[in-house]
Amino acid sequence: MDWRKNRIVIGAVAFCLLLGLTFWVIGGRNQQPGETEELPSLDLDKEAITSLEVIRPGQEPVVLSKSDGAWRVLKPLDAAADQTNVESALNRLADLRIKRVVATRPENYARLQVDETSAVRVIVKAGDDALTELMIGKYGNGMTMLRVGDRDEVFGASGSLRYAFDRELKGWRDRKIVDVAADGVQSIRFESPNGTFQFQRGEQGWTIVEGRKALDEFDPKQLDALVTTAARLIASDFAADEISPARAGLTEPGATVTLTVAEDPNPIVLDLGDSTAESGEVYLRRQGNETLYLVSTYLADRLQPGATAFKKPEAPAAPPPGMPSPVPGGEQQPQLPPEVMRQLQEQIRAQQQQR
Repeated sequence: MDWRKNRIVIGAVAFCLLLGLTFWVIGGRNQQPGETEELPSLDLDKEAITSLEVIRPGQEPVVLSKSDGAWRVLKPLDAAADQTNVESALNRLADLRIKRVVATRPENYARLQVDETSAVRVIVKAGDDALTELMIGKYGNGMTMLRVGDRDEVFGASGSLRYAFDRELKGWRDRKIVDVAADGVQSIRFESPNGTFQFQRGEQGWTIVEGRKALDEFDPKQLDALVTTAARLIASDFAADEISPARAGLTEPGATVTLTVAEDPNPIVLDLGDSTAESGEVYLRRQGNETLYLVSTYLADRLQPGATAFKKPEAPAAPPPGMPSPVPGGEQQPQLPPEVMRQLQEQIRAQQQQR
């Protein structure tokens, strides 16, 4: 072949090859998410994890540490941790599986909420060794948006991950005030402006020790419900650091509840103080514990019952003829306060995790 005669054809072929090579290189740099990037493998053993640092946008870092098998909050204060919520976070880390690449360019970070101002940053350690650092973003299409370590890509991790870490400080602290078996309570005494009532449990059930004259129609089932409230008492929040017992109205408590539990000579004594100006919640202290708690007004009212609280409630009136019942069976279902609903949801989550 005379190359001079075919130099145009040869040049065209060479140009096409160079053009194809150029497109291949550019395509490799700007490939679509999820095509060929190597996915990081995070195989985290939750038993090996000894420290978690959680940084929410615009909030102080919360540092959690495991010591002698139990978790504590170390920063921004030293306090017992909510073991259930920490266990939930550890389970999500152990189950974390990255499915695909969602984006490769930093301009997508804000939209996917994995940028510095939107993401929840989680630093996971085993001893002094950092196992991984995560920037947890939004949830969508069955995946949580995620940045891992110093990788630039945004990955999609299976399931919902952010809810387990995006908690206020109070969500990491142990809010259990009393946690004993209700059927193990041997006696209970309520003292408040609504009256003084004391009960003792015996082989035949509850007997009235004090306040009998005020209790015309005593229903033990109503007392059982109040005992359960006191035995499984959970705070809604904690008093601010600057609140002293005096400012909380606990120097001279407005109400006191005293429980004795089987095989424990030390009674559990709960003092109720004033209401907060902001939320209307009530300050509460367990004697022997310096922590000042906040409880909902619903729980505070339950802990200072009057005589009618121990009386069997009257059956709801039947609706007028021709009027439909509010629910099947003719009984209106009670509406639980939001704080009680939150406590029930937390208990259900804890039971599901234990399974």
